[in-house]
Amino acid sequence: MVEVPLPSSHRLYGWPEDGAIAVPERFKADRSRPLFSIVIPTLNQGPYIEDTLLSILWQGYDNVEIIVVDGGSTDETPAVLERYRPWISMLISEPDRGQSDAINKGFRHANGSIFAWLNSDDFYLPGAFRTVLAHFGANPTGRWVIGSGDIISADQDFLRHVPAREGSEQTLLAIENDCFLLQQSCFWSAALWQEAGGQVDEGLSLLMDYDLWWRFSQRCSGLVTQEKLAVMRYYTTVKTRRQGERFPAELATIYARYGASEPLEQLVQQLLKEKSALSERLSALERQLPVRLLRRLRLLPRP
Repeated sequence: MVEVPLPSSHRLYGWPEDGAIAVPERFKADRSRPLFSIVIPTLNQGPYIEDTLLSILWQGYDNVEIIVVDGGSTDETPAVLERYRPWISMLISEPDRGQSDAINKGFRHANGSIFAWLNSDDFYLPGAFRTVLAHFGANPTGRWVIGSGDIISADQDFLRHVPAREGSEQTLLAIENDCFLLQQSCFWSAALWQEAGGQVDEGLSLLMDYDLWWRFSQRCSGLVTQEKLAVMRYYTTVKTRRQGERFPAELATIYARYGASEPLEQLVQQLLKEKSALSERLSALERQLPVRLLRRLRLLPRP
């Protein structure tokens, strides 16, 4: 065992505030134990990715492969990855077509029996792997563990708790009521991943995990634990906020894909109302201001 110390003047939400935590030496794992394959897609997450890596190493589990897929970071990410290179099983650094493409690249190289991906600004909590192993061990036919977790700010202030929910159609249809599965706290078997298609949908930028849960739910409902397994960061520049306008379209795509006709119709009606209201506001502005000025300000399209 070797020690990976806590970086100076650094705290990690949910973990001890000082000292060092022993982690297994690379290449000295007990191969008789289940192998975790953790894929980390990243791009310019230098301020956070060390936390992600430490949270895996600090699990103290000696049979885990860390697969990092870097889309070509230009910040401090490469330097951090080089520092932790002895514990990274595979590092892919090349341009990609987005997060979904990076996730698929990583899992194509995964050798484990337990899969998960962890975004490079999120991290696991103490005992996450132990909890997952206990649930799989107690339920030999189980193929999907769903845990709870917390959402925090960039400065690691608590924002909200996300309870674990069963991976059922009823749960998935409640997403618009702010009920969702915390992706960071989900682990599944390699066999389930392959059976469900062996990839996330690269046409989806925000809801690739939600689409995956639909495929899983058609095969099992998951093993639910209210143990907190992971933490998700939420801040101004996080992708779910930067690309939030894509959410309705991706949600409608998934509803249509899995035959959720009633919520799809409701979503379409809501979007039509929002579009109508926007058109009315633009028309009101046009009546109040010269059309040329509006077009110069790019508030109206050019003819």
